[in-house]
Amino acid sequence: MKLAIALVLISTTASADVMLNDNKQKVTVDCAKDKQVHIHGNDAEVKLTGTCEVVMIAGNGAKVVGSATTVQVTGNKNTLDLDGAQSINVTGNENAVSYKKSLDAKKKVGVTNTGNKNKVSAPK
Repeated sequence: MKLAIALVLISTTASADVMLNDNKQKVTVDCAKDKQVHIHGNDAEVKLTGTCEVVMIAGNGAKVVGSATTVQVTGNKNTLDLDGAQSINVTGNENAVSYKKSLDAKKKVGVTNTGNKNKVSAPK
């Protein structure tokens, strides 16, 4: 029984997430190890290496560079410079999101922008 519990604990901790709750954190995230990034603090600087599955920003004033399959921005005045994305949902205000390409060559990036004064831009 103890061995089974230990195996369950090992398998659930193999895929970690990055949670930034404090303000003014500056981190580089290896998306091969950490699949999800959640930013709740303000003024974070985040560099993604590889492609993360999910980036969620509830804080304000974050700067994020890299690639993510799904991006959710509910905070305000955040800046994202994405090499690639598949789904971008912006409900916060005064955010700037740019992306260079779709991560799926067969589909366009799905963009939802229901906040105020947001700028979501794609390549021309």
